[in-house]
Amino acid sequence: MADRDKRTDVDKLLAEVDGMLSGEGSPKRPVAPVDSGKSEPSGLRGGLSAQVRTATVSAAVAGVGVWFIFALLPFLQAGSGAIGAFLGTFAAVLVFRRRR
Repeated sequence: MADRDKRTDVDKLLAEVDGMLSGEGSPKRPVAPVDSGKSEPSGLRGGLSAQVRTATVSAAVAGVGVWFIFALLPFLQAGSGAIGAFLGTFAAVLVFRRRR
């Protein structure tokens, strides 16, 4: 069994967290925000191009899915269904912006 008198790394970490949360300690060096290397798209152009790209991919997936389902059902027109799904999904994704 482990020696109960010896402080483990977990005990040291818990003591440090407890001290930070109670306000007793302060970091020894100032904490700087970490730069992930990725910059946000600047302006409307970056956001709009990303939105159009997302709308196009979503519409293509919906179009292929509807075409595949309609191709299995002989009484439905697969081409017109796929075009309708593409246009509908493209417009919906382009108009309704995602919240991040």
